Amino acid sequence: MKRIHTRFLLFIFLYGVALFVNAQDEICFTNTTSLSVIGNPNITRFIAIMPAPVTNEYQEISLLRSNCGEFISINEASKILFYDGALNEKTFDIHESFYYRSKKINIDFSNKSKKNIVTDVNPNNYLNSDGIYIDTSNETIAQIGNQLWSISNSTLDYAKHCYEYVASNYRYINGSWRTLEEILEIKGGECGDFTTIFVNLLRYKGIPARHNIGVWVSGGYHVWADFYHEDYGWVPVDPTFKNSNPQEEYFGRYDGNLIILSQDLTTFSRSDFSIQNIPLQTFYYWYRYQGYGSISGTHKTSNNYLVTDIKDIDTELTESDKIYNLQGIMQNSTRRGIYIINGKKVFIE
Repeated sequence: MKRIHTRFLLFIFLYGVALFVNAQDEICFTNTTSLSVIGNPNITRFIAIMPAPVTNEYQEISLLRSNCGEFISINEASKILFYDGALNEKTFDIHESFYYRSKKINIDFSNKSKKNIVTDVNPNNYLNSDGIYIDTSNETIAQIGNQLWSISNSTLDYAKHCYEYVASNYRYINGSWRTLEEILEIKGGECGDFTTIFVNLLRYKGIPARHNIGVWVSGGYHVWADFYHEDYGWVPVDPTFKNSNPQEEYFGRYDGNLIILSQDLTTFSRSDFSIQNIPLQTFYYWYRYQGYGSISGTHKTSNNYLVTDIKDIDTELTESDKIYNLQGIMQNSTRRGIYIINGKKVFIE
């Protein structure tokens, strides 16, 4: 009996250690929309939508909760927090909290035995066009795609050429979520726009591809792409990182430092309300009212960072400013590229 008891205690100890180690990899995160009523509008209906993370090829999500509304699954890879109700106060916060565990991906293209597939999603769901962000009939996309296809010997090779083409032929321009026509006209954009061009080029040749839309744990937005390959599953690709760091390789690599809030563009309908093919990264709201006034909204993360678009740095950095690269490593000096400074994503020339 003594020997059995000792083994049991050893098992409990090792199990507790395992739980402790696993817990160290988890992050408790809160995503918040803070709303403020301006003036005195009589709001007769208020709707708010926030993307809600799900477990996928790049992350594990557990204990998803909210202070109001309901979680609705749009499809196998997308979920939203939906609130439809009263807004009688001057300020109103919508929270969702969850535990997040990241997965680093570095695909070995010499090994086809392990596919990057977790969720039961049909890749052919990511071939559609909406005519705004994705337009596979666009003449410029067709011209570039045919040119790159002519020098490619496989779909994987074509995807690699597209990734390198986007990174080297478009310049980083501050702003967010331009249409495909706008991106092609100015020949550049930010991370979501780089991803849009890549996704268009892949879908033009019938290769499933999608946006991965998320936030940094420390604050700030980022968007990157992946595409589906029969031998390797979902292959992560980041042409924006390649653009700012040409010496690095971001094809088949994901460093696990983001929380993906949604994948692809979001379409949702209920009752007399619907949204069609929008890049849902923070929140979306709609209201009906009488009288005079309006509502403003702000997106925040659990670390109380104000999540902002990329901003130019117009003044010199102070000694107290902490600078991190996109992998979360503190930097003593900087060169041209994208960094996280005081919780905000900035582009330094």
